[in-house]
Amino acid sequence: MPQINAPIATSRHGEPCPCDSNASLAQCCLPLLHGQQTAETAEQLMRSRYTAHVLLQIDYLWQTWDASTRQRSTPEQIYTWAASCDWLNLEVLSTDQGQAGDSDGRVDFVALYRQGGELHQHHEIALFRQLGNRWFYVDHLEPEHY
Repeated sequence: MPQINAPIATSRHGEPCPCDSNASLAQCCLPLLHGQQTAETAEQLMRSRYTAHVLLQIDYLWQTWDASTRQRSTPEQIYTWAASCDWLNLEVLSTDQGQAGDSDGRVDFVALYRQGGELHQHHEIALFRQLGNRWFYVDHLEPEHY
């Protein structure tokens, strides 16, 4: 697979992380996006995946998506969709399991973005699986079916 990533300007490293963690990008999601660290929890992976959408780090999204459900899309489709959005805010509503010793986890979140001049709210319950001490995004549930 050819790499599909937008460059991350060094000037952004000290800015607040897009995942709304109250830490800088360099102290929060950037080490995960660059492969220097792995997510310790399902929530940390979810936050870093949101940041990857914001910064168009498609390779990271692909590598942290469980291979069993990856066939639903392509890196090129993910890039096209993520690039068409102006990502505004992430709010984590709750987590269920997803800690270091767990094999599965759920993260209920809302992402606010603008696309084509319209404001959108994406609400999902993301499902994660830990395999070999690494967390992967598996799938999601619609909140009303939870």
